[in-house]
Amino acid sequence: MKLRLILATSLLAAGTFVYAQPGRIDHSPITCLRGGEMPVLQVEVEDKGTLRAYFRRTNTTDWCSVEGTNLGKLSTVTLPKFDSNDEIEYFFVVLDGKRIVAKSPQIYRVKATNNCETPWARHTLMLIMDCTENAPGPIASTLGAGAAITTNVPSPSNPNQ
Repeated sequence: MKLRLILATSLLAAGTFVYAQPGRIDHSPITCLRGGEMPVLQVEVEDKGTLRAYFRRTNTTDWCSVEGTNLGKLSTVTLPKFDSNDEIEYFFVVLDGKRIVAKSPQIYRVKATNNCETPWARHTLMLIMDCTENAPGPIASTLGAGAAITTNVPSPSNPNQ
């Protein structure tokens, strides 16, 4: 009986160690997004790694993601523009390679409106991609077009080219 109790206690302790709770991400949910602008979300992160926000329009199945800037308590993520009246869901993770080291305690939901004062990014260059299955294949066609380009620039090893 005593041996079973010791074994059960040690397995429970080992299970707690192996499945330790991931790090913490603090985010005060915003009440709205400004339609037509790129919202900047403030996040407080404890762990080192890549901060990423996953988002989607409500009632859709495909999640998209953008990387943020992990600066600990001053971390930010800039989401792409949404049209007014769009409702989105979003959450955050911190990655160390492929391993999740922290995640949001919940999935947040917010609506884009015309009269919102949530901070938004200006003068930002951000590549926006359609993550739905109906989107045309811009990456494949771009890579194919890039591979098809030929130039007549002389190389150092063959100046007569």
